[in-house]
Amino acid sequence: MPLTFAHSFADAVPSLSVPWRAEQWPDPRIIVFNHELGQELGIDEASLLSNITQQGHAQAYSGHQFGQFNPLLGDGRALVLGDCAQTNAPHGQFEISLKGSGPTPFARRGDGRATLGPMLREYLISEALHGLGIPTTRSLAVITTGTDVQRERLLPGAVVVRVAQNHLRVGSVQCAAMRDDDSLAALVRYALSSHEDGVSDAEAAGLLLRRVSTSQAKLVAQWMRFGFVHGVMNTDNVTLSGQTIDFGPCAFIDSFHPQAVFSSIDSHGRYSFGRQPSIMGWNIARLAEALLPLMSIDEARNIVHEFPDMYRRSWLDEMADAVGISPDDDHAAGVLDDLVALLDVHRPDYAQFMRSLSDGTTVSLFPWAQQWEAEVSSLRVAAPRNPVYVPRNYLVEDALEHAMNADMSVFSLLVEAGKNPYLREKRFEKLENPAPETWQDYVTYCGT
Repeated sequence: MPLTFAHSFADAVPSLSVPWRAEQWPDPRIIVFNHELGQELGIDEASLLSNITQQGHAQAYSGHQFGQFNPLLGDGRALVLGDCAQTNAPHGQFEISLKGSGPTPFARRGDGRATLGPMLREYLISEALHGLGIPTTRSLAVITTGTDVQRERLLPGAVVVRVAQNHLRVGSVQCAAMRDDDSLAALVRYALSSHEDGVSDAEAAGLLLRRVSTSQAKLVAQWMRFGFVHGVMNTDNVTLSGQTIDFGPCAFIDSFHPQAVFSSIDSHGRYSFGRQPSIMGWNIARLAEALLPLMSIDEARNIVHEFPDMYRRSWLDEMADAVGISPDDDHAAGVLDDLVALLDVHRPDYAQFMRSLSDGTTVSLFPWAQQWEAEVSSLRVAAPRNPVYVPRNYLVEDALEHAMNADMSVFSLLVEAGKNPYLREKRFEKLENPAPETWQDYVTYCGT
């Protein structure tokens, strides 16, 4: 069945895109397909395979990478096939992109390809985030290409098919601002999906900055609630939609540790677990700078300065839900801050501790939390809400190791558990276990 893609972004802001097609692959095969998402979007396996060679476009964007500005990055090994209107889609419209589809004009010296392990990893983590309720790009499929890719050794080539509201990033705005004011204004209008009469460019820019700031404050609060470390919060990896994107060096913390860093390239801990809120505030400031040709510096500064309070409010909402209290209770902030301090001292397995609140086993498993549990119990108005299952790092690596040896059973089990992670099931019993003591110094790489 042919899919009809529009190219709304390329049409609206042609200066930030290049028409492009994926490489021709000798033997493309779908090895993982997200049937629930496919049904939601009206796409089956056959229609996907028959449409991946359509012409799409590679997007241009800039980015601050570890604090250093790179004026031109762009989709070096990805392309957007296009966008589709779909009443079942969460926002009424979605874009489909291919990652690992071959070199584009933005590839620089890279080969534009991806390997199977990292593409499976992106599928697994993005769908786990979705199951937890965290806004994220989704994964529709992983396709092996029938080619080998040279890395430290020859590895099977693969593509992940990504679904997103759109693929616009803070870096997209930075790139548009470097082009000209017309490109910047067009991008802002497109990102807002707003063409109301009477809204000036300045008003539109202010609306976008506030919208992105609010959505990213909520997103990072959710990351912190569930112990997710993105790992590479460059401005080109921060979406305007508020969806999590680009899962290269991401991980979930095992023991609670604000300084937790997993990425092999984050040697100074810039993107550590505890620094994620302040880094996102820094990224929002970079977005504000890029929008200054359209809006007043005073309005931009005010919105940037509001970010810490936006984040704090979102974090209180998230953590209050996790422990079962009202965020509006006068004692809520103190109790939640005390929890973080307690966790920082004792460094328990974070997922296990949070789930113990839901199971009523906190005091028996963690006696040092008895006084805090007594205090929070007096404030409870609802059952604490915490997952039984998260994609623990040792489980992810085990699943990928089996998959690379043509055994997808462990991977499939982990994906299934992530679809309803708040519900305990006997078949997933082993997935609750914390990492073994031998599991130390876990390191992730930007393979995706």
